[in-house]
Amino acid sequence: MAKATSLADLLRIRDANSELIDRIDGNLGSALGYKITGKKMTKTPAVIIFVPSKVDSSLLPANQKIPKILEGPDGLGCLTDIVVGKKALDGAQSPPLDTANEALIEELRGGQIGLIGGAQLGFFESNGLGYVGTAACAVRRKSDGRKGLLTNQHVGGPAGRVIYQPDPGNVRIGHTRASFETDPDEYYFNGLIDEEDAYYRIDCAFVDVQDAALPLVKPGLYRLGSVGAPLPLDLETMGPLGRNVISIGRTRGIQRGTIAAFGYEWSDDPTSSVYTDYLVIGEKGMVFSDHGDSGKLLVTDDAKRNAVALLWGGWYERLRHGHGQENWTYAIDINKALHRLEVEIVTDGASPPRPSDAARSRAKEVARRRR
Repeated sequence: MAKATSLADLLRIRDANSELIDRIDGNLGSALGYKITGKKMTKTPAVIIFVPSKVDSSLLPANQKIPKILEGPDGLGCLTDIVVGKKALDGAQSPPLDTANEALIEELRGGQIGLIGGAQLGFFESNGLGYVGTAACAVRRKSDGRKGLLTNQHVGGPAGRVIYQPDPGNVRIGHTRASFETDPDEYYFNGLIDEEDAYYRIDCAFVDVQDAALPLVKPGLYRLGSVGAPLPLDLETMGPLGRNVISIGRTRGIQRGTIAAFGYEWSDDPTSSVYTDYLVIGEKGMVFSDHGDSGKLLVTDDAKRNAVALLWGGWYERLRHGHGQENWTYAIDINKALHRLEVEIVTDGASPPRPSDAARSRAKEVARRRR
């Protein structure tokens, strides 16, 4: 049996064993990654199967036992890794932040740092209630060079939604020009697999910043600096799995973590399945994200700060049917979001168009109103 060595191999093996995985009672879905042994991530590729609890195999009927090895097409095979998912609590409270992040989030929520990655965004839902999210970073539309902000679709909402900064109803900075929630799985896998009625969440939006606020748009991430080129997702390798990442959001401030898995099936019902690209574990078991951090950008935790993913889910979100894994965060491959929105990340070396005198005058008025 040939051992799986790439995400492409694992995708094919999981697809070939989908019925076996689905029949496990109470299973919380599966993902692809490295096997964890003794709480440490190894370099052995595996299909990860999430369950509410582990039971001694002698107590299980034959059709409920998960084999140690899954066999796939063309003689491929890989190990399985069974991970227990914890039940999410209603109204679970986030652990306290350290002093540095307490001070930082006041800046991110204050409206004085400009339109930069990590800054708070405000919006109203159709029910009239106000909510907040996080700006990922400054981006530029490829078609005409128009600058704006990248964030989640569930923050930016449908095209035309007005976006405020820092709070809902405070100062209008622009509106959502385009947004996308999901794409069919075949859109990305070029015939490698094609599960019926399966989708990948892309949850991305482009916020078109109005002329008056354009001078406030800044490249990079607040406190973390410049953003490097997006890290490619190569399915013929294990991609960015195992990479350390860092991010900044309006709720948890600066947090570090590790990309632990790919292709998690976070929603499954009789009509369709929905997957997310990455599962992220916070550093040393810390909480990586929380409500309001939606839209923040994950970059490599090194000098290059390569863009990796767009976060969309928080730490105690229910995954399905009342269960959740409290220490996992869900994120989208940044390349998918940029491609779908037809935008590129604004870098420090960019030369944006010089704003008109009228635009600079309006920007001063925006700044005056904030003080």
